[in-house]
Amino acid sequence: MHGTIHTRPVQDSAPAEHHNAVVWIEPGRALIVRDLDGGGTDTLEIGIPLQPAVVPPALAAVAHHVGRAHRVLVIGPADLRTALEREIVAIGHRPDVIREAVVDGPVDREILLGKLRRLV
Repeated sequence: MHGTIHTRPVQDSAPAEHHNAVVWIEPGRALIVRDLDGGGTDTLEIGIPLQPAVVPPALAAVAHHVGRAHRVLVIGPADLRTALEREIVAIGHRPDVIREAVVDGPVDREILLGKLRRLV
């Protein structure tokens, strides 16, 4: 007997999102601005504790709010920026979706919205 093998294409069970996100992170807070799938934008501020031992859960909360973004721009001091980028990759992003920039603060929502509009 001869049989045939039929393969099924691999499908990701999570729906693909095509939004972008910009994150300003500094000691004490992270400000996230992202596109919404239905249009418009969403803004969230998350407190970043000053004690190093409790920073990782806060970074995880920031990464989860970014979601499955197409592109992510992370702005802020190098140590926090690097730690957040690692967390974003740890939740399943490919490293090539992350962009970074050094911008002197303080940064507000309007500045982040401008950067979000230019993020390609």
